[in-house]
Amino acid sequence: MRSIHVVRRVAVLRRVQNSAQQKQQHQQRRYRANAVRSETTKQTKTTTTITATREKPRRHTPLLLPGFRGGLSSAELVEALPIYARAPQTPMSLRTLFEFGMHPTPPRVMLSAQFLHQELAVRLAHRAHELATLPHGLNKMRSVRKVRKMYEGSFGALLRQKRPRDAETESAISDTMTTMLHRHEDVVKLVARGVLELKQTMKVNTGDIEIQRFLDRFYSSRIGMRMLIAQHLAIRESTAREGYVGIINSKCAPAEVILDAAEAVRSLAYRHYGDAPDVKITGATALTFPYVDSYLFFPMFELLKNSVRATIETHENADSIPNVRVVIAGGEEDVTIKISDEGGGIKRSAMAKVWTYLFTSAEVSPNELLHVSDSDMDSSGSDDDDLGANELGVSHVAGYRMGMDPIAGFGYGLPLSRLYARYFGGDLTLVSMEGYGTDAYLHVCKLGDKQERLY
Repeated sequence: MRSIHVVRRVAVLRRVQNSAQQKQQHQQRRYRANAVRSETTKQTKTTTTITATREKPRRHTPLLLPGFRGGLSSAELVEALPIYARAPQTPMSLRTLFEFGMHPTPPRVMLSAQFLHQELAVRLAHRAHELATLPHGLNKMRSVRKVRKMYEGSFGALLRQKRPRDAETESAISDTMTTMLHRHEDVVKLVARGVLELKQTMKVNTGDIEIQRFLDRFYSSRIGMRMLIAQHLAIRESTAREGYVGIINSKCAPAEVILDAAEAVRSLAYRHYGDAPDVKITGATALTFPYVDSYLFFPMFELLKNSVRATIETHENADSIPNVRVVIAGGEEDVTIKISDEGGGIKRSAMAKVWTYLFTSAEVSPNELLHVSDSDMDSSGSDDDDLGANELGVSHVAGYRMGMDPIAGFGYGLPLSRLYARYFGGDLTLVSMEGYGTDAYLHVCKLGDKQERLY
């Protein structure tokens, strides 16, 4: 009997165990099924959301500012200026400008004019407001006040115009932009003179970090505005230069630009010293990419001028003058150009100062070089007296006229060259060996996808 009861108990225990295992397995199956259903639901929702987003993209609402449609009175302009000075600026990239200008149809030209009608007003207002609030009394200097009035005048000239809607209003706003280009040609020189006025009257150190940062912001903004205006005026022309999209060369060849800059620099050296070193160009000499020729010519001219001058003065009593060497390298992201010389190098203690505006080793003082007569101060002027531009003959070399800026090489050359390089995401650096020479590295963004720096 006992064995029968034992067998029965074992059987019962087994049934209980089997039942518990079955229940556990069932719960696990239900848990897995629920998890799968939950994941499927999530994926479906995500897919639906993505699809909906693709099908119905968010609409960009344009920023509406006072005077958006133009036609403002003098009183309305006074009220609008501080509002525009607080409005955000719209950064552009070289690729955006290039792709937009590839097919310059009348509707696209109209869109460009409408965009610039407000964007230029915003940028002008930012700079006019900053000029009015500069520290150390710089805002009270006569030259700076002249520039502020100039910017306020251009701000008013834009917003007095009606927002472009047809060929007539588009032509009117484009004429206003052309006038702005000519009116502002002496701006760099005038601001530099204002800094010198501050140094002489208030005994303020022009190397002050606040002043240097202001100059970086101001000149960078000026480069950007002139780029946008020049590009718009170029794409609206019916006869575009072959291979160009506006002022952007679709096949900018660094080797050719460097050769033009080298010829201009060597010509200047022969006039002043009676001799000049050869400039040897090696590396990726067949490289081309979309870029603005003048934005490459300007820093190359300045760097080569510094190297040639230093080389000649260091080896003035030698039997021969070493070459200035230029190497072009094309990477996936950047085009890098190295300029090497044997011009004796730069002292380590002076390296930080080379990026300071008005720092120069020229024998002629910046004050003399930056002289602007009262008649120049009261007129729109022209940059025919751009401190050596005409003497060099570079104002009209290979169509680089748009990129030339005054006072390059007289305490402004290196910092301005770095701004041109950084405008579309590049950079400029120096490595020097005192007692031997200097290597300059100019980095240019090859992809064109970097947006301009706005302040």
